[in-house]
Amino acid sequence: MNLNSSLFNIPLVNNVLYYDTIDSTNNKAKELAKRGSVHGSLVVAKSQTSGKGRLGRSFDSLSDDGLYFSLMLRPRVNPNHLSGITLVAALAVSKSIDKISSTKTSIKWPNDIYLGQKKLAGILTEAGSDYVVLGIGINVNTSSFNDELLHTATSLYLETTTIFQKEDLLEHILYEFSALYDQFIKSDTLSFMTEDYNRRLGCLNKEVYIIPQNRSLQSNNPSLIDVSDLSPMTCNGINSEGALICYDEQNKIHFINSGEVSLRII
Repeated sequence: MNLNSSLFNIPLVNNVLYYDTIDSTNNKAKELAKRGSVHGSLVVAKSQTSGKGRLGRSFDSLSDDGLYFSLMLRPRVNPNHLSGITLVAALAVSKSIDKISSTKTSIKWPNDIYLGQKKLAGILTEAGSDYVVLGIGINVNTSSFNDELLHTATSLYLETTTIFQKEDLLEHILYEFSALYDQFIKSDTLSFMTEDYNRRLGCLNKEVYIIPQNRSLQSNNPSLIDVSDLSPMTCNGINSEGALICYDEQNKIHFINSGEVSLRII
């Protein structure tokens, strides 16, 4: 993978570090943040030995067929607004993948990108006292998965039989995210993107199970979590604060925040 020099034409990118192998691009980006590195520091790796997912789960990224990167930001916004960065990134990734591959991805709120019924990409946002690290992992040219992921994960290659240039996809995503992030910083809400986001939301108008976080933490594989005692809800998209709007069986409205739960579409 040869990074495009045009990355530095993206307003949000101010520093770039590239590694053949690293434990986690998020770990390196957090290290840079604590050492006073500039806003817009980008860390890219061919492979990760300890890729990280949401709720402490691992993200399989040992293969150099994927795209793995983290962007360190120092956003000057209300701390209560920071969780929206994950949703901004999900929209940017979904739009960019569709543009470069002519596919139609969907967003699994709040942080995964799906192609069909399988996971294509994951996003992990971690915040410190004066920084946010946005980590993104995408299965680009992966040709096979292990038995554990075989039925839940996919790649652009498996869906299209086309080999993609990862550096081009990276550039597309960073351009798209940069434009959305600029609006995010200027806005107190996500109203500028909720319509676009909801069009891509995989659970829109579908029944879902809302799984409490303490239960989600019991398994590294969300599909194995017991939901037999949970009641389904119907999803009606996100609101301008990024919360998922759901209606229970009694038609009572609930606003679900991403830090509290996991989601499973029925």
